[in-house]
Amino acid sequence: MNVYRSQRWGAALVMFLAGGLVGGCSGRKQVPFGLQDAGAPTELAVEAEASAAELPVGTAFEPDQVEVPVAESTLVLQAGYALAALQLDLDGNESIDALVVSADPQEVRLQAAYPRGLDVTARKIDSFLVPSHCGEPAAEIRQLSAALVGVRVEHACETGKRTNFWLITIEAQPRIRERITVLPPNDRSTAAIDLDLRVEDRDADGYDDVVANVRIGEIDIPLAWLNRPGGFARDLSQPEGTLRELADAAWESLDSDLAGAKKRALAVVDAFVALCRESGAARIGLSGTHGLQCQQSPAAARAVSVAIAAAIRRGNFVRALELQRWWEGTAAQPSPEERELVQAAWRKAKAKTTATWRAIDSEGSRAHLYFRDADTLVVDGRAPRAIQLSSGSKTRLSESDILPPVRDPEGRYAVRTVRVTCVGFEAEVGPIRSKQTHRIPIDRRAGNVPCKTPIDRPASVFEWAVLGWAPQGLVAASGDLLRVVPLNAFAKPAGRPIDLSAGSPLPAPIRGARITADGSRYVIPHAEGVVVRDWRGGGAGLWLRPADWDTVPGELRSVAISPDGQRVAVQKGNEIRLLSW
Repeated sequence: MNVYRSQRWGAALVMFLAGGLVGGCSGRKQVPFGLQDAGAPTELAVEAEASAAELPVGTAFEPDQVEVPVAESTLVLQAGYALAALQLDLDGNESIDALVVSADPQEVRLQAAYPRGLDVTARKIDSFLVPSHCGEPAAEIRQLSAALVGVRVEHACETGKRTNFWLITIEAQPRIRERITVLPPNDRSTAAIDLDLRVEDRDADGYDDVVANVRIGEIDIPLAWLNRPGGFARDLSQPEGTLRELADAAWESLDSDLAGAKKRALAVVDAFVALCRESGAARIGLSGTHGLQCQQSPAAARAVSVAIAAAIRRGNFVRALELQRWWEGTAAQPSPEERELVQAAWRKAKAKTTATWRAIDSEGSRAHLYFRDADTLVVDGRAPRAIQLSSGSKTRLSESDILPPVRDPEGRYAVRTVRVTCVGFEAEVGPIRSKQTHRIPIDRRAGNVPCKTPIDRPASVFEWAVLGWAPQGLVAASGDLLRVVPLNAFAKPAGRPIDLSAGSPLPAPIRGARITADGSRYVIPHAEGVVVRDWRGGGAGLWLRPADWDTVPGELRSVAISPDGQRVAVQKGNEIRLLSW
């Protein structure tokens, strides 16, 4: 009996295995967990083409619409008014349901509506708050594929258009697969941004992926979400892949097509700023986050190096300084090759005038330079002294003879130095004849940049500096950026810093070493020379680099401009020189 039973089970097992090998593996494409079998590739292609032509587009409503037709019934909104609705079968029971977008001044909502006899049951899927300065909402909703719906909601805001996108699953309980926000322009990102959602088989695996084609200016960047067994996963090769192609093209064409290279490079920079959170001004958000996490971007670094070189070659030195300041302060990490390109461009820059200089003194340590008058330069170093420029004579100065060049109009407070700390850049200020000091923030560290170790060091000559003190407060600069830090009578902060645009009036009179009293000219130091910026002349920069600049060893350590703005004193290495043009 046991032998017979064993033979019968053995025969059954053989038949099962044979059947499995012959017919159990159909050769049809396997699909992620929870999806239907994809069918033969030819059938899938035919079905996709047919369904693409038949995918429905929702209805947009006029303002104040509160009744939404759903099959033979009507959904009456309890709050707000309808923007758009799409009728489709959500739960697979062949009755027509709907996805409804509605709004009020404070919020936009997405609901699923199900007819139940003469009534309609609504379930909230998602919502987002509307900023107080935005209004006039408009929406469109359309089916993207057999499994996904896309919703676009636009608001007119004070600074421009704000757009929100929803990507929604078609099922009994619809879910949000992704939410994308496109913010209005800001002071650092002004390029036009448009976004289009579509479904395609991005990785040729037979399954629908989602692509958001983001157009920033004239650049198209495809952000893709790939359909995986565990859900959609964003393709992290973008935006860097597209940006790198454009940056490399700009690099290759720099010598043959300067204008084209500059245009491509700046387009990459605009896209990086708009997309990446590391720029500090991103306008694209995914699922509530601000900007894509791009981390270090070789594409951005290369593009900015090309843009800087192009600006220098065209004689736009202030613009080059602006780009270089941004280059040094973001996640872009320039390569040695890119740094050499920029340094070579500065060395070869064509000045609009011929600059000459002569040695007038020497100082082993870093000295503070300032003009007492048109013919007297004060060297505040180990042995403070005044140099008469016309004769070359030197006069030793006592401590009481030294007055800090950056002091308030009443002569009570002075800026000692600028420090770099975990707060950011801070001016150290105190009474002139006292050792007491307090610190005033000039430029705060970005909130998304952690301070891993304590920092408290003097700012270099190329970082933020206080040019002077005006009745309104401190006048500070970093490269091309000019800022007023309001102070009260006790040298304490009296408001948020104010950035000045080229040509806007400067506070005056100003007491300081690197700016004229009327604010018309100030000097910007650079490793390869100096730029004298003519503020009243529209902010144009005059590039000054004597022919024998490299023959004087050492880096630039201190600068000062004469009261008439016609001469600049510099400490390069251990030499103090007077530069004129």
